[in-house]
Amino acid sequence: MISVYEKEEEQLKNMYDNVQVPLDSLDEAIFAGFQKAKSEAKRKSRRKRWVFTLAAAAIILLGFFTSIRLSPAFANYITVIPGMEKLVDLIRDDKGKLLAVENDYYEKIGVSQEKNGIKLTLDGAIADENGLVLFYTLETKAKLEALQNKSVRLESLDGKKLDIGSISMGSSLYKGETTNSDMFEFYFQSPLAAKELELKVSVEGTNLKEEFTLKFNLTKEIQKKKSYTLNKTVTIEGQKIKFLNADVYPLRAAVHVKMDPKNTKRILSFEDLRLVDENGETWNKISNGTVSSNISPDEFILYLQSNYFQEPKKLYLVLNKLQAIDKDEVNVVVDPKKLQILKQPKGGHLSDLRVADNYLIFNFHTEKEFHYFLFSEIKDGNGERIESGSSYKSEGNEQRDAEIGVYIPDLEKQAGPISLELTAYPSWIKGNEKIKIK
Repeated sequence: MISVYEKEEEQLKNMYDNVQVPLDSLDEAIFAGFQKAKSEAKRKSRRKRWVFTLAAAAIILLGFFTSIRLSPAFANYITVIPGMEKLVDLIRDDKGKLLAVENDYYEKIGVSQEKNGIKLTLDGAIADENGLVLFYTLETKAKLEALQNKSVRLESLDGKKLDIGSISMGSSLYKGETTNSDMFEFYFQSPLAAKELELKVSVEGTNLKEEFTLKFNLTKEIQKKKSYTLNKTVTIEGQKIKFLNADVYPLRAAVHVKMDPKNTKRILSFEDLRLVDENGETWNKISNGTVSSNISPDEFILYLQSNYFQEPKKLYLVLNKLQAIDKDEVNVVVDPKKLQILKQPKGGHLSDLRVADNYLIFNFHTEKEFHYFLFSEIKDGNGERIESGSSYKSEGNEQRDAEIGVYIPDLEKQAGPISLELTAYPSWIKGNEKIKIK
């Protein structure tokens, strides 16, 4: 089988054909490019809504420029089948999904519904035990102001339970567009068994609201996961991390990690965790969807691109850089009445707290670009959780200065001080770890 990516590929295509790029630098550049793309989109829509479903965020999918090289057979395959070009463009940053399509694991569906000049087509699917990716196209007969996916639901029609853990809704139509293709992603807390399904999608625009219902069947056999027991502990700058096991599905790889409770730091992000085979071919973190599921503050499931359809002789987990802060600095504490930041981690990156329209607004400055949103759980002065539902990050031209806003319902009535738990922060520990999987 010819790989989607040639193993010696270390050059960016088009205008970068003659520039040599080290593998690690390329990985970092690709990841940073995606984060920058997300931030650019957020700057255009200053107050972007964040939707959380069960344990994980439902993240609007975004594409970014990266280099891929298709095998000749695969390139011919996508040119002769209508619609395959747009599918490949959607998944060009994910080797696992590309390999699934190349290995004929993509299933064409072609079910559509049209209402009041708006047409939703379910183009196809990739399904495994852990997840279901549905590729869709939204079309309008006339140019509208904008259309937004407001909700998406997946239901079983054959009586088999769907234990959905996270949903990603995909993007809709921007002003002036008449067609857009994207993905709905569903990931499950127990294996997918249902084959007869119904998708319900609600879209809204200026003075319009429509709900589409598409029934479809999955006919391909769902491939079983590949499981590996690791039980390997590494120590990075005094912080012990145990890698328990890894499950590799066609859509993604899931790595179970647990931190030593005696660690002095909270690990926020495994920034460059990746799979690497004996030839140096790399499968990076999921970059356009859910990157992890938290079991507890010290235990995660981390998601990587899948090498399911390749069988390397040797396979490793490689790790060099993690976001981490001292455990006593996990929360940013503010007094919204006095407009004071009472507590934040070392470095003083947050400043100029202000309040507007029930938003807590900060200035955020870093020496280098940092394209992450900072906060997750919010609590009031009594320790009661506050459901925010809306946050934004607007970056300046230099990409080192940003404005961060967090919506607090009835802010004036909330008991202070307000505590915001950090999910990302520009503070790192570094090492050089290589864990053998096979």
